[in-house]
Amino acid sequence: MFRKIHAFGLAAAVVLAGGVFAQAPAAFAKALETGYQGSAYGTQVNVDSIVQSGRSALSVLGCVSQPGVQKTNTAVSVNAPPALTTGTLDTSAASQTTATGVASVASSNVASVSLLGGLVSASAVTSVSTASRDNSTGALSVSAAGTQFAGLSVAGIPISGTPAPNTKINLPGVGYVMLNQQTSSIGAISANMTVIGIHVVVTITTPLATAGTQIEVGYATTSLGGPVSGLLGGVGYGASAHVGGNVIAGEEFPQPMPCLGTHGNTLANSAATVTIPGVLATGTVTDTANGTANANKVSGEVTAAIQNLNLLGGMVTATVVKADVTASGNPPSLGDHSSFVGLSVAGQPGIGDNVPVNTKVPLAGIGTLWLHRVVQTGTSIRVIMIQLDVTVPSNPLGLSPGTVVDIASAQVSVN
Repeated sequence: MFRKIHAFGLAAAVVLAGGVFAQAPAAFAKALETGYQGSAYGTQVNVDSIVQSGRSALSVLGCVSQPGVQKTNTAVSVNAPPALTTGTLDTSAASQTTATGVASVASSNVASVSLLGGLVSASAVTSVSTASRDNSTGALSVSAAGTQFAGLSVAGIPISGTPAPNTKINLPGVGYVMLNQQTSSIGAISANMTVIGIHVVVTITTPLATAGTQIEVGYATTSLGGPVSGLLGGVGYGASAHVGGNVIAGEEFPQPMPCLGTHGNTLANSAATVTIPGVLATGTVTDTANGTANANKVSGEVTAAIQNLNLLGGMVTATVVKADVTASGNPPSLGDHSSFVGLSVAGQPGIGDNVPVNTKVPLAGIGTLWLHRVVQTGTSIRVIMIQLDVTVPSNPLGLSPGTVVDIASAQVSVN
């Protein structure tokens, strides 16, 4: 449990561990690869940006480079009345070999759907998304074939068969519903498609739901890309806290790196503040990802930047904390361009902006403070600019031993 802390001393000793190990050059570049991605879930309910009912029966196919990988999930029901009730949910996401080439396929099947007290209902909703490539021609394509509805009714009016893509029906006094919602794109080396069977948007507050509510049923998305010289990975986030497998604060405002790059764009996720009561307060947090993956080049950069950091009631402060990591080539050349501005640690006048990587500061009665921590493998690099490891029971923070707080974390990889 978090609570307000009182001043406490920092142990005088500061251990400076070695920096990032040098990486041996690779003798040969890897062969070109295909990237498969997909995910599916049964239902989700949001009110503005607040999750009311999370992604049910979620199946996730992370970025893989070979066919024959499948993820599945199921749930007996979802009960979040009056917004949503369902029967059985089944989802899957897979990389596949087809008669003409390869494909990423995701599907979601939801039975006995009732939304907003029956305003929208169906006996079954099946959404299917496929992104594929014909190996003989290299042509990329997308499809929603297999998407279908049974027993669909909107505002008491039965709708037979499967609605045309992106059918919009107004719900008087409530908002509207999109049926068989589809979005897709096909580029030079990648294709993606998302299908949402039923998507209700509430624009007028009623006893059934407040304005800003969005309900999704039958979500399936896929992407396929290549050939590329490597698949990217990684994520940047502002802060997180956990005790073993128990999450205290999840990854705050994460920005993941898509495995097929960002197509010339910089993706960003930001917020005005991040707070972990009694432990951490910040100003603006901005996390970014920018990457390129094609047949000739693979490179990526992930950042996590925090303004006006205040950790442990002023024991650690900084004007700017920025984790900034890069990877280029396959096997990759890895870079660390992270920095502090205005870093101050109480009782440690020798610590400043140019603190060496992997600096370890014992905290009396609490545990260990790591500054500019670097974890590197042959294919990835991760920087956690500040990490608090609680090891002492009955500490002034009121935190359980084993608690780990990460601040400004950025990771990037090429595989």
